[in-house]
Amino acid sequence: MSATDQQWDQILDQYEGLIWKISYKISGDGAVSSLEDNYQDLCVAAMEAVVGFEKQNNGQNGKFEDFWGSKGFDKYMKTCLWNAKNAKGKKIEKHYPLTKHTVSASDNEEIIHVIGRDGNSMETSAFFKDLKKLLEPDEVLVLKTLVTDPRMILETGKINIKKLSNNLNFTWLKTRKLVDSIASLIKNEL
Repeated sequence: MSATDQQWDQILDQYEGLIWKISYKISGDGAVSSLEDNYQDLCVAAMEAVVGFEKQNNGQNGKFEDFWGSKGFDKYMKTCLWNAKNAKGKKIEKHYPLTKHTVSASDNEEIIHVIGRDGNSMETSAFFKDLKKLLEPDEVLVLKTLVTDPRMILETGKINIKKLSNNLNFTWLKTRKLVDSIASLIKNEL
């Protein structure tokens, strides 16, 4: 069972300020932890706290109306909200080395450049001409493949190594090493 609209209104009246305060404290990567996302995640945690408190001790806490306003529930709710913040922070910290140099595409639309399916636009040709000085032939092939078929790039911005390796007819390990090498070279040139 989840919280009813009336129960949710009571929760927001009591805890909305705390939810916003905790939302502001979650930081590290705006691409995966915007203020609004943090707020929504904590709202979900608050609803799950109600369900969890009802189930706690084989239902001895009773229903929402029975425990609402109790000191035990208040402590439990606050603990759940802070634990949700800490859990999200750990996930952000774990993935921070992967995402620290990324920017939001929706906030920076000028960085999005859609090219033709053939990957032969003038900008693409100039891009590869400059990169050929830095990259090995297999690395250039990897980049050309990604540019001509962006479906190999997941919504998260990560590359689907399995799909890319199948397309190139390389082993997964070779493809992974090529992608890592390209990332290292390009990052060093920026």
